[in-house]
Amino acid sequence: MSFSISSMPLLALSLLVIGTLRYAACAGFPNTSCIEAEREALLKFKQGLVDSSGRLSSWTGDDCCSWMGVGCSKTTGHVSTLDLRSPCVMSDIHYDLMIDPVLEYGDCSLTGKVHPSLIELRHLTYLDLSWNNFSHTEIPAFLGSLRDLVYLNLSNACFTGKVPLHLGNLSNLQYLDLNTILGYDYSSSAVTVDNLEWLSNLSFLKHLDLSGVTVRNGQGWLQSVGMLPSLQHLGLAACFLPNVAPTVHVNFTSLEFLDLSDNALGSTVPFWLLNLTSIRHLDLSSSFQGDLFFPAEIINNNKQLAFLHLYNNPMQGELPKNLSSLCDLFALRLSFNYFTGDIATILANPSSCFQDKLRFLDLGWNNFSGNLGNEIEHFKSLEYIDLASNSIEGPIPESLVQLSSLKYLNLMYNKLTGSIPEGIGLLSNLVGLELSYNLLSGVLNEHHLVNLTSLSLLEISSNDLAVDINPTWVPPFQLKFVSMSNCKVGPQFPSWLRSQRNISMLALSNSSISDAIPDWFYSSSSTIQGLDLSKNELIGQIHERFGDMMPKLRDITLTRNHLNGSIPISLCKMKDLFALDLSNNQLSGTLPDCWKSLGQLDGINLGNNNLSGQIPTSLCSPPLTFLGLPDNDFHGILPRCLSNMTSLRVLDLSRNEFSGRIPSWIGQMFQLSVLNLESNTFNGEIPREICQLANVRVLSLAQNKLSGVIPLCFDNLTILADPKSAIFGFYGFGVEVNTKSITQLYTTTLQYLFSVDLSNNGLNGHIVGGLMQLYNLQNLNLSGNNFEGRIPSEIANLKMLESLDLSVNQFSGPIPQSLSELNFLSYLNLSFNQLSGRIPSGAQLSTLKGDSYLGNDGLCGPPLSKNCPGDHEQPDIHKQIDDDSESEDEFYTRWLYAGIAPGFATGFLVVCGSLYFKRSWRQSFFRWSDKILTQLLVMVEINIARLRKAS
Repeated sequence: MSFSISSMPLLALSLLVIGTLRYAACAGFPNTSCIEAEREALLKFKQGLVDSSGRLSSWTGDDCCSWMGVGCSKTTGHVSTLDLRSPCVMSDIHYDLMIDPVLEYGDCSLTGKVHPSLIELRHLTYLDLSWNNFSHTEIPAFLGSLRDLVYLNLSNACFTGKVPLHLGNLSNLQYLDLNTILGYDYSSSAVTVDNLEWLSNLSFLKHLDLSGVTVRNGQGWLQSVGMLPSLQHLGLAACFLPNVAPTVHVNFTSLEFLDLSDNALGSTVPFWLLNLTSIRHLDLSSSFQGDLFFPAEIINNNKQLAFLHLYNNPMQGELPKNLSSLCDLFALRLSFNYFTGDIATILANPSSCFQDKLRFLDLGWNNFSGNLGNEIEHFKSLEYIDLASNSIEGPIPESLVQLSSLKYLNLMYNKLTGSIPEGIGLLSNLVGLELSYNLLSGVLNEHHLVNLTSLSLLEISSNDLAVDINPTWVPPFQLKFVSMSNCKVGPQFPSWLRSQRNISMLALSNSSISDAIPDWFYSSSSTIQGLDLSKNELIGQIHERFGDMMPKLRDITLTRNHLNGSIPISLCKMKDLFALDLSNNQLSGTLPDCWKSLGQLDGINLGNNNLSGQIPTSLCSPPLTFLGLPDNDFHGILPRCLSNMTSLRVLDLSRNEFSGRIPSWIGQMFQLSVLNLESNTFNGEIPREICQLANVRVLSLAQNKLSGVIPLCFDNLTILADPKSAIFGFYGFGVEVNTKSITQLYTTTLQYLFSVDLSNNGLNGHIVGGLMQLYNLQNLNLSGNNFEGRIPSEIANLKMLESLDLSVNQFSGPIPQSLSELNFLSYLNLSFNQLSGRIPSGAQLSTLKGDSYLGNDGLCGPPLSKNCPGDHEQPDIHKQIDDDSESEDEFYTRWLYAGIAPGFATGFLVVCGSLYFKRSWRQSFFRWSDKILTQLLVMVEINIARLRKAS
């Protein structure tokens, strides 16, 4: 979606008409009062409004023509103009750092309803109610009776429902704006229109903007607007318009502004678009699918183009050479495509004639390469440069200092090297500087920033940079967004931030800070909404008045530090808090019981601390989707209130001391995608109700005291069983899952994982058929139980299986040949069962080693050295060992066992002494010991065998 630029001479004729109409609003009616019936109508209209800012305070007395926003005809005295556009939105919409309009709201918007008394203003020619809040009421149908209307603007005013087709009766209308896209509640505006056929009666229409209005029956939309011969401005962005037949012909001879962004216009640029000849502003962003090339015909036919916006289309190839012939080009936005070419060649085109006028250049998120050279200095008028996420190399050119008008520079996600040129500090108009995710090195100090008086956004994260700013320096700017993660900022907390009173987002993750958070930071940061100080060595306690002093915080990330003490109860005063991550610290004590007031809270991660006690019931009140409390000392039974958390997607209570039975009500948590209860002391059987978790894709009940059989209904776990299951979303906190005998933290990849882990319990019986219907499973771990019987041949149903662990059970009989059909299997552990017969062969099985089958005396064949009956006997090389070798073997083996006992005793005392003081170490040690126990047993058996042989 885009908007016209005020300096562009678009719609000059219509603006002249509109200006003439609006003149009446300030001219008034000098000698007589307004018509009484119209005055009464205006007062009734006012009664339907809520005017919290007093904008209509002048609406008193007899002369309504002198009221604010009211204009009357000099000749008749009738009210002709009603201009109540909210003054909180700037009349001259300009561009922010993302080249979209900046909208400034306040408390001066009118709210309420449009009273039908306006129908009495029969001579009204100009009506503007835009940028107010009419509380999701419908656009009044009676407006279609105001037949003298020439100008009607209801844009972004929180209307909803259907556009009344009666508006088609306004045959004198020249300006109609029902745009909803930029409104402060666009997501819930839901303005629709059945079709566009009603437009055919508006033959004088010059300006039409229905952007954001859903056209339910869009067939024939182009023919409908093509019947408007005077049309100069057409905005139909995000109207859900369908593609039109390529043979459709329209004659837009006067059209200068066209915005069809965010529609579905097919896989080719239609001919009628290519044949336009008078366009100055063209926005076709997010409108095409398929492989496209830049539509060069548009340039050939529209040399007067000033604004060209083709953002987010699948366009590829190099930019056409005739692009340089657009001498009036003001803004060029081609980001999020697949364009290629050398960036220096594009900018250094000697025939380019738009260098003096181009103000906005957005080529980000493409495949441009090469070095950014001094060619950029020729674009003297540039205010906005976005070359992010390309493959641009080399240093940042010193010639950037020549761009004195530059307000925004985005070079992030490239391969830039060298240091940040100190000359950047001379760009006094610079508002935003984004250099993150490059290969920059060196030092950033106050000399780079000293003259940047307008700087609001500073992003230099993920470079090899050291930030060495004098702690006593007072910057001449007020930053709103600061990102210096993965740079060397510490060891002290950056004191120069003390003067920054407007910060909204601060990211200093992994920035080598080993300091306490200073008190001044809490007291001077009341505007912060996002705070990331993770992966440092912060010490001390979180300030007890944290929530009082930083009440606007929405996202708090303090994970992986050394913070201690308790979680302050003042956190619950952050009414807008959305995400809280205090994991991997040394926090202790119980959780405060105050969470009920946090109605926006979506995710909590408090894992790997020393927190204790029970889960407070108030924690069940926020609409959480993620609750992570692993690696703590929580105990007791699970509180029943958890069943009320209907939006919860991830529940991780692993490695605590929860006890009792897994409650049957857990089946009521229908949205759960991840359930991790491993390493607690739950007992009893797995409840059948767990099969009601149709959305679960990661289920771990490992290392508890569960008994009984696996419920037969596991095939009801729909997401695990459905080959077409969808991705459930990304949770940045992450969850630890054991796969392939390794515990890994899954964050972004958690959404792609399918896993069931029931290991190290007391489960028994046979592997049930329902478990063999979970076609999506990638990881299945049933080790360390008492399962018996044969491994079912249906194991081949689990086509996606990568890791299978059935070790330390009582499985018997042969390994099914169907196991060789698992083409993705890379980890297999069947050790220490009672399996027998020949080990099956197959593509994936041939890559596995013998330790996958240890402890099964009845197994034979490769990769084991034991031959199966009937196999050709291999020579026994051990018979060739002479007596001296046997004696040497016996000597070393006896010394091995002589050293094990005292060594083990010493190590045991040292390790146990350490584990006594840290529970998380204790848990990690026992998980590690479980993994290597099998390996130790195997070593002992082998050495015993060698001793017997030696004797």
